[in-house]
Amino acid sequence: MNRRHPAAAPAALPGLAAAVTIAVAATTGAAGSGCADGVPTPRAGAPVVIVDQPSPVVAAAGVAPPVTLEDPAGALAPLYRALGAAERGDDGARVAIVQFGDSHTAGDRLTGELRAVLQQRFGDAGRGFLLTGRPKIRHYDIVDARYGTDGAWTSDQGGRHGTEEPYGLGGVRSYAKKKSAVAWVGTCADCPTGQAVSRFEIFLWRQPGGGTLEARVDDGPWTRISTALAGDQGDVAIPDYEVIEVPDGDHRLSLRPRGDKEVDVFGVALERARPGVVVDGLGIVGLQMSHLWRWDWTVIGPQLAHRAPALVVLQYGTNEVDDSDLDLDTFVARYTELIGRIRSAAPDAAILMLGPPDMATRLLGRRCDKPAKKQTKSRHGRRKAPPPAPVGPAAEPPEGCRWKTPTQLLDIIDAERRVARATGVAFFDSFAAMGGADLIDGWVHAEPALAYKDHVHFTTRGYTWWADLLLEDLMRGYAAWQKESAAARR
Repeated sequence: MNRRHPAAAPAALPGLAAAVTIAVAATTGAAGSGCADGVPTPRAGAPVVIVDQPSPVVAAAGVAPPVTLEDPAGALAPLYRALGAAERGDDGARVAIVQFGDSHTAGDRLTGELRAVLQQRFGDAGRGFLLTGRPKIRHYDIVDARYGTDGAWTSDQGGRHGTEEPYGLGGVRSYAKKKSAVAWVGTCADCPTGQAVSRFEIFLWRQPGGGTLEARVDDGPWTRISTALAGDQGDVAIPDYEVIEVPDGDHRLSLRPRGDKEVDVFGVALERARPGVVVDGLGIVGLQMSHLWRWDWTVIGPQLAHRAPALVVLQYGTNEVDDSDLDLDTFVARYTELIGRIRSAAPDAAILMLGPPDMATRLLGRRCDKPAKKQTKSRHGRRKAPPPAPVGPAAEPPEGCRWKTPTQLLDIIDAERRVARATGVAFFDSFAAMGGADLIDGWVHAEPALAYKDHVHFTTRGYTWWADLLLEDLMRGYAAWQKESAAARR
């Protein structure tokens, strides 16, 4: 399956604030169960060059593109310092990027592109955090890893009714008791990234009377790990970690209960003992920022601290548009408090709020999809008139059937920007970077398509384009930071 394309977006699409061309010397396909499909993959070692390309609209207007990355008072300096150390090859120079988010993050195409491009320039320090095996949650389809589950593992997912805390860093806790339940994660030797690991870090739940977890690397022997609290750990359950070192290379870690009592696992991080970048994509379909705010930070906080991030990305705002009960003042207050919790857990990390991209709805909704001559009955027996038929030579849809950006999306973007400015964190305006309002319908019908027909989610090409727009601004900021740092040393 192929993965990425050297062009981020068709230049002919109107309204794009900027496009990014990834110039690749040679490309080849890379097969593997954890690889996305639809676009060629840069061959390992091929040079990647990011080139500014103003949109036709911006060029015709003769104006500068909008400022899409706000970095008040050097908020991203911790990230740039870490990238500089990795680029120099300093010992222990690990650049961990942890991205929390909704379905845009859960699909891992956005974070996958960030991972691939940054690792190609700054080094591969590992695949990062993965959930336990293949949990039974919606649309868990990540890239650059292999994973699976056999037997009766159960998963409690944050935001889903009937589940219980703690959910942990990735928003999911998996548990099992029967010895026949095996969950496994591993590298993907024929994927563009995630090809090697030298350290597995198991994120587990230590609790009074916890069961015994068994772990095996590749086809080696099973080793036992107690998930019960040790004598010096008190009697209150805590998040904890077990590390398994392996020779750097292609490996698989399998986990199973010994069968005595239940074991609870949050996930496994795949790391390498070398300078470079690690990107954790921690997204769950349907989530809002308030879910992450509401969860137990006595669990998430220590786990985030353990990841030692150089950058924490918060990607929310899309699902809030459909929340009719959303109060923007409450949204702002909770987002502000959430940023405070992140700073407490990871005080040395930069924080970036990644604003939502364009999305669209139609005033008449699904009625627009019905034939114009057909009438339907409501549940009260009254006939509902279909939407008016298109008129005119171009057969444009009537006003109520045109895909329009919801006004609430603009309000949410404004609220996020206000939070970023008030808290002094960075903000990337995805909506502005991609061109502004009422554009996603064009991306749905582009060849090849950049967005799906739901007018919310993107194709792999679309997510690649979004990631490359963010990378363009980040690398521009990194270059400016390098110049300033060099001048300061003189």
